[in-house]
Amino acid sequence: MRLVVLVLSVLIPALAATALLLLNAYRQERASVSRQMSSTARALALVVDRQIGQDKVMAEALATSPALKARDWAAFDAQARAATAGGGNWVAVATAADGVQHVNTHVPLGTPLPQSTNSGISWAERPGQRLKVSNVFFSRLSHTPILAVELRLPQPDGSLLELAVLREASSYNRIWRDQDYPAAWTGAIVDAHGVIVTRNRNNAARVGTSASKAMIARIQGAPSGVAETVTLDGVKSLTAWSRSPDYGWGVVVAAPRSEIGAEARSSLAFAVVLGAGILLVGVGLAAVVARSLARPVEALAASALARAEGQPIQVEPSGVREIDALSDSLDRAASVVAAHQGELEALNASLEARVAERTRELAEATETLVQVQKMEAIGRLTGGVAHDFNNLLMAVLGNLDMLARRITDPRQARYVDQARAAGERGAKLTGQLLAFARRQRLEARPIDVPEAVRAAADLLRSTLGGGHTLDVETEAGLWPAIGDPTQVELMIVNLALNARDAMPDGGRILISAARAHIAVGGARPESPPPGDYAVITVSDTGEGMSAEVLARVFEPFFTTKPMGKGSGLGLPQVLGLAKQLGGGVEIETAAGVGTTVRVYLPRSHEVALAPAPRPNDLRSLMGLRVLLVDDDPDVRAVTAQLLDELGCEVEAVESGAQALERARRGAAFQAALIDFAMPGLNGGETARRLRELEPGLPLVLMSGYADLGELAGTWHGPVLHKPFSVQALGEALAHAAGEGRPQPLDA
Repeated sequence: MRLVVLVLSVLIPALAATALLLLNAYRQERASVSRQMSSTARALALVVDRQIGQDKVMAEALATSPALKARDWAAFDAQARAATAGGGNWVAVATAADGVQHVNTHVPLGTPLPQSTNSGISWAERPGQRLKVSNVFFSRLSHTPILAVELRLPQPDGSLLELAVLREASSYNRIWRDQDYPAAWTGAIVDAHGVIVTRNRNNAARVGTSASKAMIARIQGAPSGVAETVTLDGVKSLTAWSRSPDYGWGVVVAAPRSEIGAEARSSLAFAVVLGAGILLVGVGLAAVVARSLARPVEALAASALARAEGQPIQVEPSGVREIDALSDSLDRAASVVAAHQGELEALNASLEARVAERTRELAEATETLVQVQKMEAIGRLTGGVAHDFNNLLMAVLGNLDMLARRITDPRQARYVDQARAAGERGAKLTGQLLAFARRQRLEARPIDVPEAVRAAADLLRSTLGGGHTLDVETEAGLWPAIGDPTQVELMIVNLALNARDAMPDGGRILISAARAHIAVGGARPESPPPGDYAVITVSDTGEGMSAEVLARVFEPFFTTKPMGKGSGLGLPQVLGLAKQLGGGVEIETAAGVGTTVRVYLPRSHEVALAPAPRPNDLRSLMGLRVLLVDDDPDVRAVTAQLLDELGCEVEAVESGAQALERARRGAAFQAALIDFAMPGLNGGETARRLRELEPGLPLVLMSGYADLGELAGTWHGPVLHKPFSVQALGEALAHAAGEGRPQPLDA
């Protein structure tokens, strides 16, 4: 009996410890897999949001195209094809009312297009936003499952255009390859309505079908989680899910339960069976060989204790087969435990490395989206600052203008002139801020290219820094070119700043302008077509670009700059401007020898002339009854004084509502001067309602800054830009009052 107790006291703790170690290994492996699955699901959800966000940014960028606003479908088709080249997506534009498609870059230009319809398509929309994301539906052209990001664009005539960026659902298949998705796992991406977009297993049969009701309920009920489920293929799995934060799509990651801890379970079963057999043998023989086994058992007990302490042992054969077998079994069990411990440590190290890699990729994706949003925020902030700054300058320059008319002392007059010159420099700076904020219309006309180059160089000299040399060379007698002066200057500045960034230790930047004739168009899409051009060249002595980087420089959002230093939209915008004007871009570069960018602007056969000045005779304004509307008290006061200087009779109000109230009471006005950016009714709306009450009333709008899309939709008449002088005010008012016809309010 004592031998039985001795055998049990030795074997049972050893087997129990082995079982607990194996069970603990299984639990740790399951917990590690669960964390890895959750991390993978969250990372894939952010990748999905980034993909949809890129299509959103492209749709919003194309929505601002002048070709789209002018309904120049051929030009917009070319621009959209250039924007989607190599991206796996395409662009379609249709009229919302009748579904007539005007543009579809998925087929060659000129191909008859079917009537667009949204029947059978459900959308994920956000309150207050004009953008919506579709679920999976089948294309009427390719008969394949596709998805769309759509903007509804109100038109001046009251109609709606639907601008959609579409891509095949199969384009999301690359996510499994790009993310190094484990082969044994099952993964799926579903849209906001639970329809499968892509699946790494049995994809062709599952795309366009719904996920299980239980999984849809889990995704809609919680942003993320882990649960035991059965896949659509009938495999019992441990499943993690994550809902994308921006668009509500879901990512499902499932690992077969049979793959989790399979080796640990097998070893546990083996250890249990083996231990039970040994126990039975030991108990059966203990009574028979009790006296002969006392010494070997003691030796075995001592060896077991040594194993438990991790000490190396060498057991001599006892001559008893069962005891020797038990000793061998303990050795094998210890080896199995040690092997599993090493595998577990290796798995933990691998999981930590993969989690770190996924975290880095997530940070990069988030930073890219933040950078794009930051660019838009900077533009809006710049416009707002310009508005307030122009109002301040209006009050300063207006008062200086009146003060100059009253001073006779030459010394005092000189002080006023100096102050006025400083204010005018501030007004010029504000104009440059608006240009950088891209708040000006693209007005293609004949321009003096050397003058544009010199203007951009003047702006750059105080920006490049002391370590960079800027040289300018322009060809004498260079013919005019077609372009927008503001956008061309901005383009030169952006290219020069790129050149500066390529020379962190300093270097030489050369900006030149010359004529060129292209006999045969280049093979690359960005090359200019045959014709005569004015070429603007920006060269640097920097680090240059490799062939791989050069092949991708015109891709939207592609950048080699460090995180937070570039958006990847600079060169695509340069190419878009050149192509919109009918020209092109060429880049000559090599690693270590610098970069040369040539922008080709089409030659103009018209002379670039400055606008003709208006006549200075302002006597017609004497006694003119003017309604002045401006919400800023300082601007309203100084403008009223300027009008009084011109001999006008002024009634000033602070809002559009007060102006309409004066008009309804029958106040007789001969002209109205209205600020555009006002709370409540803006200047365009106020002008529209005044025209309804007084159809022939001459109107002039004032603006320190205005949203161009909103202004273009309500007003096409004269606009007086703040700050303005008494002379500019008088000429604008005299011109409007003397035309003898009302200005158009609508496009």
